[in-house]
Amino acid sequence: MRRLMTSLSAVLLFVALALVLFQPYQPRTVRAADLQEKCDNCMAHVQARFEQCTEVHGIDHIPCYDQFNDGVVQCFRNFCEQ
Repeated sequence: MRRLMTSLSAVLLFVALALVLFQPYQPRTVRAADLQEKCDNCMAHVQARFEQCTEVHGIDHIPCYDQFNDGVVQCFRNFCEQ
């Protein structure tokens, strides 16, 4: 009887472990609206940083434009062209 209970306990433990480990997984997909919103937010942030830079350093300050271009490239790389 003791051997039967030990075997039964082991089988139940194995079944429970198998159910936990192999349950169906629903991957979270990113909606196009989420990506477009992130793209828009990123571009707005880049534009705000550009305007702030030109207010501080003037419209002829070349690094402001370089920073703006780098920001646009990063936005497109991370969000806009997904």
